[in-house]
Amino acid sequence: MTQDIANTLYEMDNLEVLRGINSNSIDLIATDPPFNTKRNRSGSAGFYVDKWKYGDTDKLPDQWKWNEVHPKWLETIQDGHPALYQVIEATKVVRDEDTAAFLCFISVRLLEMHRILKDTGSIYLHCDHNANAYIRLVMDAIFGKKNFRNEIVWRKYGGHKNTAKLKFTTENDTLLFYSVSNTYTFNQIFRPLSEQTIKSEYKHVDENGRRYSIPRGRKYRQGVVKKVYLDTHPGVAIGNLWTEKELTMQGKDDERTGSPDQKPLALYERIIEASSNEGDIVLDPFCGCATTIIAANNLNRRWIGIDRRKDARYHIITRLMGIDRKERERLEKYTTNKAWLDRQMQPYEMHYRTDPPTRTDNQETAVVKLESVFPITEDFQMTRKEIKNVLLEEFGPYCWGCNFEAPDPRYLELDHINPKSGQDDYGKHHINNRALLCKPCNLEKSDRMTLQGLRKINKEKGYMKEGTLIDLRKASEWTWQYLVKRIQETPYQYNLFRK
Repeated sequence: MTQDIANTLYEMDNLEVLRGINSNSIDLIATDPPFNTKRNRSGSAGFYVDKWKYGDTDKLPDQWKWNEVHPKWLETIQDGHPALYQVIEATKVVRDEDTAAFLCFISVRLLEMHRILKDTGSIYLHCDHNANAYIRLVMDAIFGKKNFRNEIVWRKYGGHKNTAKLKFTTENDTLLFYSVSNTYTFNQIFRPLSEQTIKSEYKHVDENGRRYSIPRGRKYRQGVVKKVYLDTHPGVAIGNLWTEKELTMQGKDDERTGSPDQKPLALYERIIEASSNEGDIVLDPFCGCATTIIAANNLNRRWIGIDRRKDARYHIITRLMGIDRKERERLEKYTTNKAWLDRQMQPYEMHYRTDPPTRTDNQETAVVKLESVFPITEDFQMTRKEIKNVLLEEFGPYCWGCNFEAPDPRYLELDHINPKSGQDDYGKHHINNRALLCKPCNLEKSDRMTLQGLRKINKEKGYMKEGTLIDLRKASEWTWQYLVKRIQETPYQYNLFRK
């Protein structure tokens, strides 16, 4: 069963929307997320605040802090995506903790983007020099290094001011281009031949006025000449260095929306033309001032935009209407006037939503689905280390799979009673679904076997140690009561988890 969500703007947290989109349903993602620039934004640019939500004030920082990262985010990544977790941990060491926090923010969203892309789909992620190297490692971990296609260098300006005194001026941004598989949509794009090339290589003209060249080695024995006509030449294939002036914002005052982070329409039209076909669905989870949306609409693609800015719909509608910047500025007072915006939407095939879509694909996922993100205020949530210490103190240093008594707690690893794979509820990593296993048992169990199943195998193979095994039912009851007690110690949280 398909979802009817094309040509829809969602004004809300993009993580909620991404989790509501069916797997394997999007053709192309072209997006320009925040850059973790540690500078303030203002005007109509839209804002993020710490804890990864948008704010309603006029000036909030585009930055993330490690102490704002809830342990549950890291634990979910560590359990389901160990390579990604190692990238984040390494970033803390070689760069700084705040950049690692930013990678947590972008990673949970990229995991969902990977899931919802079709097998023939691609993603272009726009980033600057602040974190592009680290984001590429994140995308290698999520999409696979074999699916890296290009690092596109985009020159932002036709010229530049030499404002950097102790280093070279930064003139470019980076677009990271990844596919989901080896079979993906790609339409080669060409730029016209230069006038110099035309004059030097296509200097012959036939009786019909058509220019042609005679490449070396194209004369046949009978004296027939093989002609290569200029009007059949596709041009020069575009590489990964994009420096054309038409791909900048220079001289495009009517296109400007006032956002300091706005990207040129021609830039995103090139991306969409290269990696999608007419009728495909193009998604921008950070749609901002609607550049991706307008580019997709211009090229007869369907689109989905997500942004929590209150003026995102205003930008989409006024740009679809084709009015110039001065007129847009006059209408800007209508940015949050829903009735006015609704009237302007009527001539267009466009929908506006403030609630996430509902999946219709039986929750079938391409990757392990991340649980809901817990608010930072939920102090009762426990880290892996805390859970392990509680289980050791209550049940002793025993393997729950084979009854091995560990001489040192380091021989025991934290695992699950019921496997994490195939579960959708957020509680699969709670303490009441946790167990201690020795390394051989943990390897045997993997992430798809229940603890009861592991015990059966150990018994058949003669790996069980003497003594009484931990009663899983009683252990689960005890740990559940322990969790409830933790919740009740923060009563304002209790209703959130009461069932």
